[in-house]
Amino acid sequence: MGSRSRRVPRGGGAGRRPGRGGGLAQVCAPQGDGLTPAQESLSRRLRQGCSRALAGAVARGPGVRGLCEAVQEAYAALDDVLRDLDFDPPVACARGCLHCCFNQVSLTPPEALFLGIHVLERFSPGEGDALAARVEALGGLIRGRSRRELGDIRHLTPCAFLRDGACSVHEARPLACRGWNSVDARACQLSVELRDPLAPIPIYALQRELAGAVQQGLLEGAAALGLEAGYLVMTRAVALMRRRGVLACAEDWLAGRPFLAAAPA
Repeated sequence: MGSRSRRVPRGGGAGRRPGRGGGLAQVCAPQGDGLTPAQESLSRRLRQGCSRALAGAVARGPGVRGLCEAVQEAYAALDDVLRDLDFDPPVACARGCLHCCFNQVSLTPPEALFLGIHVLERFSPGEGDALAARVEALGGLIRGRSRRELGDIRHLTPCAFLRDGACSVHEARPLACRGWNSVDARACQLSVELRDPLAPIPIYALQRELAGAVQQGLLEGAAALGLEAGYLVMTRAVALMRRRGVLACAEDWLAGRPFLAAAPA
């Protein structure tokens, strides 16, 4: 996401609970780098399991419902793993801590469609209209900008789903959000207040690695079926689904037609 991550103070780490194997999870390394063999194996199993689950669910049908079930199962698998980890010092993320929500995250087609269906089913017409207004305003700020440029201006671009100081789609939030973490809420706050996109923030690399593994599994499952597999900035994906309709986007993607390629720049 926008800020530069760094290692937690020496002595901090994350391990599996007693009796479940594991070891130390040092932070701030690229995915797969700096993890123990057991953690790398866990990441690989998550990726492979999610890939098979998505490919199987979509191949069996029925259409978007099977896709949503596969994504929900992937999120639940990640949540179960993270719930069984001990982080010391603890992760500082909590409701009301919204500093990392000043970001334009990227997501995959399965994540985008799951999110779109969630909004379609859970948001009232008034909430949908308010979301559309926020997306349109953000679209003007991010139009034509690269991901690197979006990181540089992240303090100006709060997530469109940020409402009353909290995430309005927490159950359906993308994997980029599920993987991001911090052990120092003050560092996150300063990154936004000082408008410093490269402010160092201490994180656990393992949580990011595992979320990334699930995301990669979804991409591999899609690619195995010959479906479009890539990344799109969430605001642009939401704008596309608002314009064309979530179900139309889902139908196109499940039929092998472009979804991400049809999104606004």
